[in-house]
Amino acid sequence: MNWWENLVDLWVSLSMSVRLILLFLLGTVVGGQLNRAVYRWTWVPKNYDPWSKPLPGAPSRSIFDKVPVFGWLGLARESKLHGTAHWVQPFFVELGCGFFFAWYYHWLVDGELASITINTAMSQGAIHSLFVQHIVLISLMVIATFVDFDSRTIPDLVTIPGFVIGLVLCWLLPFVGLPIPGGPPYFGLAPAGRSIEAVPLNAATLDAWPAWFNGPWGLAIGLFLVVGWWIALSPKIVWTKWGMAKFFRYLIASFVRYAFRWFYLTLLAFLVLFVAAAWLWGGPATWQMVFTSLLGMAFAGMLIWMVRFFASFAMGQEAMGFGDVTLMCMIGAYIGWQPVMVIFFLAPFIACVFAIINYLLTGDAYLAYGPYLCIGTLVTMVFWAKIWQQYGPLLGLGIWLPALFLALPIVLGVMLTVWVWIKFTFIYPKEAK
Repeated sequence: MNWWENLVDLWVSLSMSVRLILLFLLGTVVGGQLNRAVYRWTWVPKNYDPWSKPLPGAPSRSIFDKVPVFGWLGLARESKLHGTAHWVQPFFVELGCGFFFAWYYHWLVDGELASITINTAMSQGAIHSLFVQHIVLISLMVIATFVDFDSRTIPDLVTIPGFVIGLVLCWLLPFVGLPIPGGPPYFGLAPAGRSIEAVPLNAATLDAWPAWFNGPWGLAIGLFLVVGWWIALSPKIVWTKWGMAKFFRYLIASFVRYAFRWFYLTLLAFLVLFVAAAWLWGGPATWQMVFTSLLGMAFAGMLIWMVRFFASFAMGQEAMGFGDVTLMCMIGAYIGWQPVMVIFFLAPFIACVFAIINYLLTGDAYLAYGPYLCIGTLVTMVFWAKIWQQYGPLLGLGIWLPALFLALPIVLGVMLTVWVWIKFTFIYPKEAK
């Protein structure tokens, strides 16, 4: 990774003030493209952004309308066509991205996230690679959040490229994921006078990396996971109304018809070749990060899918969109499987707070869950150092910990089934079907 270290050395040769100004400007530019994606990829595309074709009767647009942040002040002139405050959200998205890019960089470089313990250290290359992958993930979550708020869908245009980019970054960057103290498992302060180099959270934490993960069985598992992800997201028709025979007939026929198109076949071929190449030529460190990313994707997706399945079964209606599943697959690929369990608990609490406020203000009880998964992820990333101090020792449970979490959706389904029975038997018996 000499090229990365050289690039980082060139970057850090600039003063901190200059770096923060450049990152603020970069954030506003990226925020403008995030707005562009939000309005293009929502269920009903909007003509708000300055790169889209203006509506008939709209004032002509100029090059100055494309200037980040300030351009939206000029586009406020189209309020009669789009609504009084149509420009407010994109204005603050671009401004917020600018401030966040600069703040998050200063926060990382200042050592907050890396300081799992007082004596934990991280190299400049590791800190900057961490910043790049986190900013990529956060940018993708911004698009998913605002599209989900607007149209209550999460487009594959976010989650599919997002997952692929996450895998590629595992090869390109020397440090991917979230940091933990290196060496033996430390859960408190390091021994006096001893400095511990932080290492990426990996699939085997807190045990030694199993040798067979690097062997043919590790490759087989990696290929199985990417093929499983491809099958899960490929278009298909799920129809259970007319029995299991027709369910499988429609499922297989639709999968063959839609999945075996050039885009999906190219995607599958790329993923298979990438995983094989990472195993053959990437080296142990690269394969460890790629394998960790794949396990994070699989665990996160499986956990949310099980919540979706059992909650939908209990309530007799779709409880969560499949976009939430693909979103968590993408998030898990960036941060690994262990932080997903923190997000699993955080997201419902955050969602409940917003749902109550939204219901009191608008009377709308519907909840788009994707944004709260994103907020839970951001909270986990920002407060990871403090979370690790309390959460890290639980990983000593080994395989029992993820097994316990995968059992929780089943418990949730049973609880919801009992609640639905009580509701329609004793509370609202007239509404029972």
